[in-house]
Amino acid sequence: MNINDTLRIVIVGHVDHGKSTLIGRLFYDTGSLPEERYREIEATCRAQGRAFEFAYLMDALEEEREHNITIDTAQTFFKTPLRPYIIIDAPGHKEFLKNMITGAAAADAAILLVDAAEGVLEQTRRHAYMLSLLGLRQVVVAVNKLDLVDFRRDRFEAVEEEIRGFLLSVGLVPAHVVPISAREGDNIATPSERTAWYSGPTLLGALDSFSPAREISGLPLRFPVQDVYVGDGRRVYAGRVESGRLRAGSRVTFSPSGKKAVVRSVEKWKQPDLPEARAGESVGVTFTEELFVERGEVLSEEGEASPAAREISASLFWLGNEPLRLSSRYVLKLATAEVEAVLSAITERIDSSTLEVIERHANRVENLEVANVTFTLQHPIAADTFKENPRLGRFVVVVGEFVAGGGIVREVRSDLLGGGTRVVRLHARVMTEPDGNFIDLSQEAGPVEFEVSPGFVARLGEGEKVAIRLCTADQLEKIARLAFGYGLGMTFRRGEEGNRVLLFRDGPVVQAPTEEGFPVI
Repeated sequence: MNINDTLRIVIVGHVDHGKSTLIGRLFYDTGSLPEERYREIEATCRAQGRAFEFAYLMDALEEEREHNITIDTAQTFFKTPLRPYIIIDAPGHKEFLKNMITGAAAADAAILLVDAAEGVLEQTRRHAYMLSLLGLRQVVVAVNKLDLVDFRRDRFEAVEEEIRGFLLSVGLVPAHVVPISAREGDNIATPSERTAWYSGPTLLGALDSFSPAREISGLPLRFPVQDVYVGDGRRVYAGRVESGRLRAGSRVTFSPSGKKAVVRSVEKWKQPDLPEARAGESVGVTFTEELFVERGEVLSEEGEASPAAREISASLFWLGNEPLRLSSRYVLKLATAEVEAVLSAITERIDSSTLEVIERHANRVENLEVANVTFTLQHPIAADTFKENPRLGRFVVVVGEFVAGGGIVREVRSDLLGGGTRVVRLHARVMTEPDGNFIDLSQEAGPVEFEVSPGFVARLGEGEKVAIRLCTADQLEKIARLAFGYGLGMTFRRGEEGNRVLLFRDGPVVQAPTEEGFPVI
């Protein structure tokens, strides 16, 4: 058994469909429950006058036990003869969905739990859609509480048909749909005589059929830098290999900085000269020359670097208490990188239960809705589309100190402007210069990019207007995207003086008029 073959699993489903009981049963049936932990659970149940409950295994906080709910994402370990597992219990309450998305974003595979008596509920659909958005393709469905419906085959098949239909609509095909009773232990580790009509694997057998995500072939090297340690006259760059293999002697490139180096050594504690590290391994790396890069940079093989993203289009599940609003700022976390971003477009709002499009070209996304969006980043970060590399194609959105949403990257727009590109910087000082309210691009036939500061947008909100004379249709498209992303108004006029756009904004802007640099769009 190799620790590097560990499979990380998230367990999701409705709050009352038995997740904690299932986890307790998995630990018990695999002999992974310490005797002292078992006695602790027994004592807790006796004190509350309750029969023994496996669900208490995951209720690590006294407050949770008093209220009989699970309120945080928990990670614990168990193992089968094939390999070790990290199993994540993600709460099913609506207000705790943000914890679930954190757990799911770290998982390689998922168990979707459905109650045989209640069937597929609204929350079940939301969780399934979230798994799809987070790119989890290895899914097993466990139809639980078969004991409550007398292990009837017709009831199991009705639930199986319903959940398979919904999963197919969000692009998921479950590897197996397994009839179980977590309380009684049916089809968890051993086949149940009470489901003789079922010929598929047990739940543990289904889990053992999955492959660690890192075994997906053909993925290039991705090593996000987590920290840099300086000592003994050298710098060691620590992180986890997310995909590919990191080899001593390789020529590598960092993204988004573009810095290049040659790997001197790949190291672990008391293993200073490893020939290579595979995906899933956490290691330290040194280089043949002195190099200065920071947390968030991603190391790749030379010629296979991740794009330096300035703008990403994504599918996102929103969990925030306040709506996700167009033109507002948020913090995106992708791998070890963290960046402030402006929500520059909301292409579609989608009902996560019915999958119906609520609104196109919207100005907000409400709690528990799904959306296709675009973020413009304050500075570039390394990012891949989920299709190209799932390990660097997932992200979460943070508001304050809380995860408010997450999703997968659909498209990356690079920071590379190319030779001859003119960058037009739109900032508050434009308004005070002699010709500040007029920008003449009529002689600029080449590519143009616009860099916008919050102070510029704030001045427009105070009633200022800016006229821009154009040379090409491409410039008009750039300005239209700028206006859409920042909630500005614009008019276009063709006359004797040429083609001209007027930018303005109705109403004040709730933003501090700072002059910090901001993205090129």
